[in-house]
Amino acid sequence: MRRSFVLPQWLQDGHAPDAIVLDLHMPGINGWRFCELLYTQRVSSQPVPPVLLVSATYAGMDVEELLTDMGASAFLPLPAEPARIRAQVQQLLDNPVASKGFHAWVVSSNDSEIARIRSAFSARGWHVHGWKNGTQMQPASALPTPDVLIIDEPLSDMTTDELVSWCKGAHPYAMCMLIGPEPMREVSSSTNSLDVRLPKGCDLSYLLTLCEKWRWERALSRVEHLLEIRTSDLHESEAQFRGLFEMLPDVLVIYDEQGVIRHINSRGAEQLGYVPHDLIGAAFDTISSHPVNLVSGPPMVGTATVVPVWTEALLYQKDGADLPVETMERSVRFQGHQQTLFVARDMAARQRMAEENATLEQQLRQVQKMEAVGRLASGVAHDMNNILTAILAHAGLLKARGDEGNPSWIAGDVIENAVHRGKELTTQLLGFARQGKHHHVSVDMHTVIREVSRLLSRTVDKRITLKTDLMADEPWVKGDPNQLYQVLMNLAVNASDAMAHKGELIFHTSNEHVSSEQAAMIPGLAAGDYVVVRVADTGEGISQDVQAHIFEPFFTTKEQGQGTGMGLAMAYGIIKNHHGYIGVTSTPAVGTTMRVYLPAVLCDTPQTIITPVGVPSTGTGHVLIIDDENAAAEAAQAILEFLGYTTTIRLSGRDAVEFYQDSSPQVDLVLLDMVMPDISGSECFAELRRIRPDSKVLLCTGYDRNHAVQELLNQGVVGCIQKPYDLDELARVCADALKQPSPVKVCASVSYV
Repeated sequence: MRRSFVLPQWLQDGHAPDAIVLDLHMPGINGWRFCELLYTQRVSSQPVPPVLLVSATYAGMDVEELLTDMGASAFLPLPAEPARIRAQVQQLLDNPVASKGFHAWVVSSNDSEIARIRSAFSARGWHVHGWKNGTQMQPASALPTPDVLIIDEPLSDMTTDELVSWCKGAHPYAMCMLIGPEPMREVSSSTNSLDVRLPKGCDLSYLLTLCEKWRWERALSRVEHLLEIRTSDLHESEAQFRGLFEMLPDVLVIYDEQGVIRHINSRGAEQLGYVPHDLIGAAFDTISSHPVNLVSGPPMVGTATVVPVWTEALLYQKDGADLPVETMERSVRFQGHQQTLFVARDMAARQRMAEENATLEQQLRQVQKMEAVGRLASGVAHDMNNILTAILAHAGLLKARGDEGNPSWIAGDVIENAVHRGKELTTQLLGFARQGKHHHVSVDMHTVIREVSRLLSRTVDKRITLKTDLMADEPWVKGDPNQLYQVLMNLAVNASDAMAHKGELIFHTSNEHVSSEQAAMIPGLAAGDYVVVRVADTGEGISQDVQAHIFEPFFTTKEQGQGTGMGLAMAYGIIKNHHGYIGVTSTPAVGTTMRVYLPAVLCDTPQTIITPVGVPSTGTGHVLIIDDENAAAEAAQAILEFLGYTTTIRLSGRDAVEFYQDSSPQVDLVLLDMVMPDISGSECFAELRRIRPDSKVLLCTGYDRNHAVQELLNQGVVGCIQKPYDLDELARVCADALKQPSPVKVCASVSYV
């Protein structure tokens, strides 16, 4: 590419090339000036060769304006590979694209004047369009936008003022010229945007010079404006890139082919114990033994498809220690020169992150496993409760039909005791399965802890010291006081068993806020405010292998016959059901701390619930028993008929609704199972209430889905009874329900006081 302040002589002499590749920004003469000379100094008979503009500054929507302003044929943004430039030039040679050229519109009633202007302008590469009057010109919107509008007075159809006003409104960036008779008349103020006035018969070379000067000045103004915008954008982009470069956690170094560090990011220098200005200008081998070598190949920009190769290496820190890293190098253009970008990633930090991710993954798998086992335990407990209901009911009938001490009474009593032990196991299973929260009341955890401590003080070995450190200012939580009592009692008993008759058992409480960041590190713990109860002992501790299984059902390290393995599983389920979290920290031979997080509530009047145990009573009335388990239904029927009630059994919700709809005998009470295969207890209840709005319905369930039961209680269910129930419980609940004049909630359960 030749550089000169005037068009090269060989081009002025008519020796035009087949194509020109022109950079917009060059020293001495820029692309805009070159194009001006190309159009104004060339031999008039020589056509302008196709011009390919190249620039690293412009792109996108600006290209069309550049091609028009410069009179070029095509545009290619930089950087571009040589092969792409050659292909673009070859395309112009094979399929020449005429330059955009410049457009002049002429309005004159004199055809010879239009022809004279067209001849002069066309010889300089202009495209001239002429009309005899303004009315003909105005619909010409399909033509390219004019650069110059020439109006030759007088006009046959409108005033000059009207046409000039239209021209400036329709084409505000066009130069508007008026050719009029001597002397020139004054132009009205409405047409003060007229740019040039010339006399009739003016020299066309002068007219053409004015037009080209105007045209190139306007082009230069637009190019400078675009350059100003692009420069501002580049400064902003550079500032953003520099901010990102500085804050990346990796070590980022740019060094030249002499091995001199030209730039290093702040975070990278900090990892090596330096500040950036300590290393800029220093030799690269100050921080690395990696051989200095300017990496060959294209810069990183536009090479995203190249897969980087990472290698292991050591970096030297300021204190002399080695930093193990993974490194990668790429060629980049920095400060106008091809240099090398060296990227180093701390392997230790990466290893720590991998270990943290593995730990979180393991915790997540454990949570998922516990959830799956919980669903299994829930189903097992439900089915077992149905079986125990039948056994317990008939055992109660054996005792009720015989005198105390006779063989049938003794047999019934033995069966009852065995069933109660089984009931305790299913209760634990339901606790683990998170299906056993019966009450939603405010509970003061300090009161629960004091009661647990009071009981433990009379039962644990006297050499174990009990301490309480109740530091929570707001110790209230929402939940079931019975179950929370069971959790703390179980944790305390386990702690005392681990201390071999000597040590300290400490209850500690606090109020803690868990942030979103903290919660993200502990699966199962949500962000929020908690009452935290810690049960700590100075016992033998728990190994890491055992800690992974302590909340699983039936897992125990105790000898056979000394534990069922359900205590911590039950505690886990109860705490989860209270939307809390339970975790363990333990060191062998030092001790164990169990941490219980329970969502805190604001309450200064904690409540407890006392439900008195009723006395067995006989009764009269018709009871409809709805239960898909035949054994459980027949057990309820045997008890109720023994007590004096008339009963009807239906083994599905659909059959029960049909019976209720068509039954001639009055049904006084419905004993409704909560879970059935055809329609649920809640759907069946809705149908019964639709048939008879004053229906009295008593829920019966093998496990307590608290939100569903509570919703039905709110809708008018008169009570609920938990399977397995005995004769006394069923007698009391049915009698209480039938005595109520309107639906009243009655629950067969006793809560801790």
